[in-house]
Amino acid sequence: MSRVRVQGDLFHGVVPGSARYIGRAAPGLPRSRYANVHRVGLCRRCGVVHDQADAVAAYAADLAEQPELVAAARRELAGVDVACWCPIWPCHGDVLEAVLAGVDPLQMADRNRWLADMSEAG
Repeated sequence: MSRVRVQGDLFHGVVPGSARYIGRAAPGLPRSRYANVHRVGLCRRCGVVHDQADAVAAYAADLAEQPELVAAARRELAGVDVACWCPIWPCHGDVLEAVLAGVDPLQMADRNRWLADMSEAG
């Protein structure tokens, strides 16, 4: 599995090849059950102002509380490329990729905070 970016613009998004869309609803693209409900900026879900790494950490924490969704991801996304809109990392797709490799979602939350801190420092 690898993460690829949705092509086009918000109104004409195209999922490349045989990738599976994992994002929020957009014109022509239905919301995925694997979408990150935590937005960058003021989050409608939890009321917290997230940066990219915080939004991904919140997604990982939510995923850790949903073992049935983790199991579904491991069944449905194994060997499949996933597509989202994120132009930067960390991304919730990175969390899903690690979860498919057997990593606990909470470990990814910590890893993503570390990666964000490293990119800001360097």
